[in-house]
Amino acid sequence: MSDWGVAALGLESRFGQGIAGEMMPEESRIVRAAVLLLRGEVAVLRTGSRAVLAAADGVEAVDSARRLSDPLEAMVLGYRSQLSVPLWRDGRRVGALAVLGRDERRFGDADIALLQALASRMDRAHRSIH
Repeated sequence: MSDWGVAALGLESRFGQGIAGEMMPEESRIVRAAVLLLRGEVAVLRTGSRAVLAAADGVEAVDSARRLSDPLEAMVLGYRSQLSVPLWRDGRRVGALAVLGRDERRFGDADIALLQALASRMDRAHRSIH
């Protein structure tokens, strides 16, 4: 997993075209860590109209970020496992962090706890900016 693709997209609408967006360094670190630590092929961090994706091993990040942020679209693209946790800010759900893989897989309690810990870093990162 040495060849990383990382993309940030602003999503104009549910069906609209994605446009390149600005990515916070913390977002990039979180999605890359999720792929690596949970041995996934792709991780997607989605908040509101933004999606940040990290992909390893030849997955085309820019073309896939919008589609992979939707679990049903990910299934159509051949992903058979997904673990998602909500992103919270000030007690409100503002998005989700997900890890996807093409092979069927059962995620355990340790996997869930790890992804929740990564997701909680987003709230801390935003609090340090504001």
